[in-house]
Amino acid sequence: MLPWVSRRDRRKGRARRRPELASLERLEGRELMAYTPLGYSLPDLTVQGFTAPTAAWDSPLTVTIDVKNTGSSTLIEPLALQPGATSTADAGPTQVAVFAAPQNNRPNRRAVQIGVFDIPSITQNNVQQFTGTFQLPSRPPGFANEGGAINVFFQINPGRNILESDYTNNISRRSPVLIAAPLPKLAAVGFALPPTLQPGDTIQPNIQVANFGSVDSSTQGPVTVALVASVDRTFGPGSSVIALYTLDNISGIDTVPSRNQAFGQSTINTPNNVATIIGNAVTLPDRPRNYYIGVVVDPSNSIKQLGKIGRHKVRTSGLSLIHKVGPPIGGLPPAGVVVAGDGTDNQPFPFPLTPGTRVGNPIFVNPPNLF
Repeated sequence: MLPWVSRRDRRKGRARRRPELASLERLEGRELMAYTPLGYSLPDLTVQGFTAPTAAWDSPLTVTIDVKNTGSSTLIEPLALQPGATSTADAGPTQVAVFAAPQNNRPNRRAVQIGVFDIPSITQNNVQQFTGTFQLPSRPPGFANEGGAINVFFQINPGRNILESDYTNNISRRSPVLIAAPLPKLAAVGFALPPTLQPGDTIQPNIQVANFGSVDSSTQGPVTVALVASVDRTFGPGSSVIALYTLDNISGIDTVPSRNQAFGQSTINTPNNVATIIGNAVTLPDRPRNYYIGVVVDPSNSIKQLGKIGRHKVRTSGLSLIHKVGPPIGGLPPAGVVVAGDGTDNQPFPFPLTPGTRVGNPIFVNPPNLF
């Protein structure tokens, strides 16, 4: 503490000099305490996770969690010096409880447990990821209806069967989940074609269709996908179907836990709710000189789909992922078609092949057209 000086002298601003002025008092010495009162290192478990963005009551919900053991050996352990040796900071088997709570309920008092992960042993300074699917119950009282949202959070070591250095970080942040009607919502998200097309080209289409709904499409039946040519950018009069494809089922987006959604050609790993169609080679109509091709999902409107996702309306399927065809390029034969003559010496466009080798399809005598 500071040496005592009279209040009157301090007011004057000139404290009189005093002989044998005491020096500043020194605090008592403090030694660094052990990492735990028990004298050895302990594990410290934490959990964070993310969920699928949309789900429905009485339907599955897939979640992914990252379990970390941030504990480490801070004391000398003679038997744990070798790499991979066991340590008192290793965590034994435990569980992670999965809870759903109303979005406006901060203290988690009305949370409902919807599942449990069984977690194996995790060594010190380690992280492991787990994915599981759990069934949401019927809507509990006070929870959101369709169009609202709930929060999902996780708690590791809920029974405290593992002795930890810190229990206050065992509950994760919340992940919002949109509640929707138990219906699919289908859309074409990928259509791989050459950058330039002209009438009469033979192409091999690759199409990707995603289900943004809260349940699998098989709940409504098989899905029909049409490759369509149209004189304008709409599907209707003046359109013709080039090829039809059938998909038995496309999983709902409730099976795809993710922090950020990416579809089509913007993702390396195709999500579970995206189906890929690798079609056979088809020849485009040879007239008119200019038209459009695109993809129509469920052209006959035989599947009941979501009309809203949350509070936002979604439009019905029409001609999507549109590519322009034409005009014809003078002196350039259609791509992927063997030139007229049907002889083994004829070379396909654009590159010649080994003599005797043929690719593509012969030119049709009566090629399909739009009329």
